[in-house]
Amino acid sequence: MKALLTLIVLGLISAGVFALGSYRKKGEDKPLLHVAQEVPLTVSVAKPAKEEIIRIVQAPGDVEAELEVEIRSEIMAKIEEMPVEEGDFVKKGDLLCRLNDKDLLADIESGKARIAQLRAAIVLAQADMEKADRDLSRQVSLSESDATSDLELRDYQTTRDKARASCDMRQHELSQAEAMLKRTHEDLQKTIIRSPIDGVISKRQAKQGEVVVTGTMNNPGTVVMTISDMSRMQVRARIDEVDVPLVRADQKARVYLQADQDKPVPAKVVRVATKGTKAVGRDVVTFEALLEVLSKDQRVKPAMTANVEVEVAHREDAITVPIEAVVHRMRKDLPDSLVAEFDRKQAGLDLSDRARQAQYIKVVYVMDNDVAKVRIVEPGISDARRVELLDGVASDETVITGPYRSLDQLKEGRKVALSEKDKKPKPEGSEEKTAAKDEAKDEKKEEQKVDAKQDDEAVAQTKTP
Repeated sequence: MKALLTLIVLGLISAGVFALGSYRKKGEDKPLLHVAQEVPLTVSVAKPAKEEIIRIVQAPGDVEAELEVEIRSEIMAKIEEMPVEEGDFVKKGDLLCRLNDKDLLADIESGKARIAQLRAAIVLAQADMEKADRDLSRQVSLSESDATSDLELRDYQTTRDKARASCDMRQHELSQAEAMLKRTHEDLQKTIIRSPIDGVISKRQAKQGEVVVTGTMNNPGTVVMTISDMSRMQVRARIDEVDVPLVRADQKARVYLQADQDKPVPAKVVRVATKGTKAVGRDVVTFEALLEVLSKDQRVKPAMTANVEVEVAHREDAITVPIEAVVHRMRKDLPDSLVAEFDRKQAGLDLSDRARQAQYIKVVYVMDNDVAKVRIVEPGISDARRVELLDGVASDETVITGPYRSLDQLKEGRKVALSEKDKKPKPEGSEEKTAAKDEAKDEKKEEQKVDAKQDDEAVAQTKTP
């Protein structure tokens, strides 16, 4: 009974408050009792725009020559002459370095004398072998008439075999001496080091008067200089593991040099590594990508630091909104009808109930008669400013873009109000200015296309033999 009376009293109080709030004094349009109302959220808005959008992947990298040769000595000797300096351009076959050849010339003279000595020894050995053959033949004839013993005959046979072996040994020694002389002649030719390619001496490590040594298993040897073919340059970039699935061969790219970041250099992706690497002391995994520079820009030099931008996706007429307009909401914060629509789109995904309940859904809020309405969207590609919307928002709707505090508090049906900036009418001539800006933008795009075409023609000329 008491509970029933309590409910009746509460109902009467609520009805009285409503009546007082609705009652207005005669001649005044103000309620007798002021009841607190929901305060609209101040928001900024924007219209979806139809424009070109390009998704890029950025990565740091290092510039290097596609063909680079380290010049090393194949013999140990002192540098007698070095007529080139760092930065000089050399052609294939030009003299780079001359080493001391006195010891090798002496070895050649010694080798020639050794060969002459062995040839004389061979003549002597052949004479001994002929005499041993004659003696053995005479002993064989005597043995037929029993004029000699079997022991004496075998002694002559042994003498003949020793003479023949001595002759063969001298022949092998002669072959060995001739091979050593040939090798010495080859080493003598290696005292003159010539350029194997056309290029620029990018680095000179050795100096005239130094002794260069050959490389071994534990010692790489002396690097005399490095020659780089500056006509073909490339960039070795480090792509983050998050972006590497998007990067493929033959994609367009741009190289921004640290020395001049205002004018990029055209490039293209040649290949991407199949295995990632991890820097010492860091947990970030990167994949090495090789990019070919498509112009003979004199600014591009080996060992430069650069940033690359790879175009991984491109849309000509995409419906885009500011990237901050797309927000994430949990399933429990959205209307059941929208959640059911989202589940229908994900019918093909094998997700557990727990994973499905923990999902965040990408949505956009639109302004409809001072009320926020939520839309589930399907984003496409994006750049640093805008994101493509494949579905969910019409081109004539008004999208709420901020501020962040208002976006965080937005819900379905929440009252919103335009910010003072968005309330201000557009000044006269703004449409003409906007049209002029669009025209200038179109002209800039045309200039970029012309520049790209010129770059392609330049690349084609460089590749023409």
